[in-house]
Amino acid sequence: MVAAHFAGAKSWLGRPTHSYPYVDGMAAFVLLSGLVLGIVYGGWIARRGWGFTYRRLGKRLVVLYLCQLLICLVAVAAGLAGYYDLVKLRPVNDAETGIGLSLLLRYLPSGGDILLMYLVFLAAAGLMLPLLKRGLGWLVLLGSVALYAYSQINSPAWFFITSSPGRRWIGSPDWSDWWTIAFGGLDIQNWAAWQIMFFPALVLGWYWRRWKVDEWLVRRLPWLLLAATVGWFVLYFSFKAGPWHHIEYKVADKVDFRIARVFASWLAVAAIYGTFAWLLAHLRRRNWLRPLIMTGARSLDSYVLQAVLLVAIPIFLVARPWSWWMTGLITVGVFGLCWLWAEFRRALLVDKLHRLPVIVADRLRSTVVHRRSRMNR
Repeated sequence: MVAAHFAGAKSWLGRPTHSYPYVDGMAAFVLLSGLVLGIVYGGWIARRGWGFTYRRLGKRLVVLYLCQLLICLVAVAAGLAGYYDLVKLRPVNDAETGIGLSLLLRYLPSGGDILLMYLVFLAAAGLMLPLLKRGLGWLVLLGSVALYAYSQINSPAWFFITSSPGRRWIGSPDWSDWWTIAFGGLDIQNWAAWQIMFFPALVLGWYWRRWKVDEWLVRRLPWLLLAATVGWFVLYFSFKAGPWHHIEYKVADKVDFRIARVFASWLAVAAIYGTFAWLLAHLRRRNWLRPLIMTGARSLDSYVLQAVLLVAIPIFLVARPWSWWMTGLITVGVFGLCWLWAEFRRALLVDKLHRLPVIVADRLRSTVVHRRSRMNR
């Protein structure tokens, strides 16, 4: 994600993590979000009950909204300051319009536009949990597949998340035109198609411990790697650079998340998960994977941080275009900041961001008291 946004998917930094056709960090983020939701919330329901689970779900929805709101406000500020090329959106005419669009999450900059879709999926997942509890995971899975199939045939306007109400509306805002505000502008995600990554993963996460999926992936790792390799050759030499390249958009379009992306993403993520699970078991003492593990554990924090820095760095530090070495330095530096932030939260035991000010204040107070007691001795 960081390499793609700061260096580009085809750069020397982005190519290693984007070499598998039609797979990127966004698809993995959606899949793993559904998976973790199923694992964690299934455990909460069993141990803590429905009240606790839905309170946590509500708090998570609020956090996601605030995170996306922050990204929108940063994009508005950048546009008003004349840096609209960084967010790839037409700048608003005044701060009031920008704040209004931000509150509605209708000003989504490039590199910071995924959380609204995640918010929709998370809210819908709250309706799916009772079905999973009743053993109706098959119904959730069937509904997800059916909705995906329909989205590939016919997608009405309300199936799409757009980056903004569009250049015309921004140029002449009309707050009574609610349809354009909600669904106008450039399509960036077909949520009815993208949900094929989230809700099947939610079902899988629900049964994760019961089915011992992690152990299965490690046992089948050689076959998964073989299947992933074969899949790479088929996709690359058929559609990416092969005789069927002319129909690539029909099978691999990202906005509509076509079938090639579904196949490639599920296969690649399964193989990568199995590989990392095996590596963790064999490299536990050396801890070489800690940077990836820590940033992955705080993936939402990392996403918001990189989205803000994607705008802030060119404005306040180094203007674009960047040289190849500056691109590498900034990309590695941003990843390092994401890692340091994750370590900081772990060191202070900050499980929830809204508790950070209280925890920091308590730590400072205890430090002052400790030093005074030592001086009195």
